[in-house]
Amino acid sequence: MLWQEKNKRIRVCIAAIVILPVCAVTCIVQAEDDSTFPHEHKIKAAFLYNFLRFIDWPKEKTGDANESVIIGLIGKDVFGDAFDDLKDKTIEDRPVVLKRFKGIKELQKEDKDKKPEQNLQIEAVRKSHLLFICPSEKQHRKEILNLVKGYGVLTVADTEGFLESGGMINLLTEDNKINFEINVTAAKQAGFQVRSKLLRLAKRVYEPKDK
Repeated sequence: MLWQEKNKRIRVCIAAIVILPVCAVTCIVQAEDDSTFPHEHKIKAAFLYNFLRFIDWPKEKTGDANESVIIGLIGKDVFGDAFDDLKDKTIEDRPVVLKRFKGIKELQKEDKDKKPEQNLQIEAVRKSHLLFICPSEKQHRKEILNLVKGYGVLTVADTEGFLESGGMINLLTEDNKINFEINVTAAKQAGFQVRSKLLRLAKRVYEPKDK
């Protein structure tokens, strides 16, 4: 794998992704060092931040200008400290906050004796503006998508077939490049407006027919 090649250094354009307009989102990763630090996830973290910038949420999700913009991670966290570069970032003057959640089965097990409306962790997941479904939750992604359906949550993953499962954005790593694909139909049905700049940069715009 590229990330594990010896005697090579990974040069990443994280700063450009975070600071420059959306045209800088697509990033080529070149190697030059034996470092095994997960730079891949730093880039993906920057992608998530940029998705927040170039997608408009339903009004009911952005009504309180004093509330934070929440990036949620559900499942086994693969990012580590990759979000450190995004500390103190804002979206329209609202601070961006990262929240980590256990896998869906663990959350449900902890609250198995409670009614669904009493499950505070589940409610916290639903309050996310963007929810990244970690690879550990691949087998449960349909359940997670149903869990947040109707709550104005932008769903993102980096697993094959995510868009076909009803997810909204999927990150891709191909030919030493990280890119993304969008299920524009799922996004629109959830009340999101995906800006044209982001759509033009997508590797694939998926528009399944309504069933």
